[in-house]
Amino acid sequence: SAVAEPAPVATPRPAAPAPAAAPVESILSERTAEATRGPLDALSRMIVKPDVAGSDTLEGMVREMLRPMLRDWLDANLPAMVETMVAREIERITSK
Repeated sequence: SAVAEPAPVATPRPAAPAPAAAPVESILSERTAEATRGPLDALSRMIVKPDVAGSDTLEGMVREMLRPMLRDWLDANLPAMVETMVAREIERITSK
């Protein structure tokens, strides 16, 4: 009696790699990014670690007094600044 050979199994083809995304040009120039990196890092450290040792120093007291003023200023001004900058960037990109 003849033994039937199993039917060949199709091997799946490997998926084609996804096309690489075109590099996105940053909304900020390298100069602006560098100029803002330090102050933003300092702000981040203040927010992330509000109970820094030495907060009883003059510097610590000034930092704590300025925090609400900075928050109010950011709340009042940052949304409009971002909106204006994004609108300018969109205009720059679409007018090419």
